Amino acid sequence: MTSPTPAANSAPETAQPVKAVLFDLGGVLERVIAAAMVDAWSMGKVQASEFWTRWLEARSVERFESGRIDAATFAEEVIAELGLELDAEEFLEAFPTWLAGPYDGAKELVMDVRRAGLPVASFSNSNEIHWPIMESHQRAAETFHANFPSHQIGYSKPDPLAFAEVLRRWEIPAGQILFLDDNEVNVKAAREAGMQAERVQGVLSARTVLEARGVLEA
Repeated sequence: MTSPTPAANSAPETAQPVKAVLFDLGGVLERVIAAAMVDAWSMGKVQASEFWTRWLEARSVERFESGRIDAATFAEEVIAELGLELDAEEFLEAFPTWLAGPYDGAKELVMDVRRAGLPVASFSNSNEIHWPIMESHQRAAETFHANFPSHQIGYSKPDPLAFAEVLRRWEIPAGQILFLDDNEVNVKAAREAGMQAERVQGVLSARTVLEARGVLEA
């Protein structure tokens, strides 16, 4: 959900060989389109980039994406917290449309990593509304060896507890995992948890990093 940045050209000299790949979904494998709605909701008072910063920092979003409140409560709280110009019913009607389907080549990229012999998993900030849609779009149960949507594990990125919970459940050493996410704050948190991590935007960016890290052939 953030702007693209150039992919890394090489792994850090101290990095361990990558033995598993952990994918964020929204902004990496799944298209997220909400700019028009954001502008309409805020009546032009907030730019999309500012909105996303406020969204990521919002307490109501963190509570919903950690599974601690239901959709109706979330709608009321996020509207109040962000000053959105719509009611809860309108918000809940529009919210599912933020997910616009997989980027071209998304499943093929993940399957290429699987064919290279590496375990793959997804780890996204999600919720009870978005996860069933994204799970269907990505065919997550058949595409990934494991899935860690935030609302099901009880913590959302960039909370260190979220990464700790993924590591506890996946049982792969942190230093052997390459995490790909479109948000720099999540990349930083993954590195602090001991993972290798890169910021990417979309499938082509992710493939470039995987090739640079030697996971896939160029």
